[in-house]
Amino acid sequence: MRRLNVILLALLLPLSTLSLAQEALENTQEASNVQKESAVENTSQKSQKPEGPVKTIQTAIVRLNQLTTVATYSPQLVSTLIETEVAPLFDFEHIASEILLVSNLNLGADEQAYFANKIKKNIISSLLSRLTQARSTSFQFISARPVLGGSISVKLKVNGYYSYGMFLNIIFHQTANQAWKISDIVLNNDSLINYYQKMVLIKLRRYGVYGMLGRL
Repeated sequence: MRRLNVILLALLLPLSTLSLAQEALENTQEASNVQKESAVENTSQKSQKPEGPVKTIQTAIVRLNQLTTVATYSPQLVSTLIETEVAPLFDFEHIASEILLVSNLNLGADEQAYFANKIKKNIISSLLSRLTQARSTSFQFISARPVLGGSISVKLKVNGYYSYGMFLNIIFHQTANQAWKISDIVLNNDSLINYYQKMVLIKLRRYGVYGMLGRL
């Protein structure tokens, strides 16, 4: 659980990285064409297009940074902000599907939804726990690059958590409706998805499918 808390702590990014992050991401976006253009535009439809990866990552940084400020004087409000502002940044359905790949389980629609909701609650609970114990930490933007499947990996150096610092990557991917959301977090070659894959396999061997679902 400490490893998971460390991974989730790394989401708390300062606003000072925004300009550098934007510049790097814009270059990455242009070079790799990671943002897909719609082939046909419906001129009569005035619905707003999903935000591109640069804007999405900026928004994520702003929202997460707000939590660190709020947590210092209103821990009760943090829970509400995580649910309303931070949870939507994640693609929990995608994360749940990736976790289940390692087990070769074919869950029904209801079971799949239940599993995704359990993963969401676990991540939010860990983030809330870490925020209520927040300590001074700073983050340095390093780079942004395209990865397999058209996702974007944002590399950060975390200063203040360890004396020598550490590096992590936040992975953003594009959903079916063209929105960009967090699909994984990688720390020292270990990711949020890998963490839960190991947990699921252990609980499957011990308790079976329904026992695993009840014990996540």
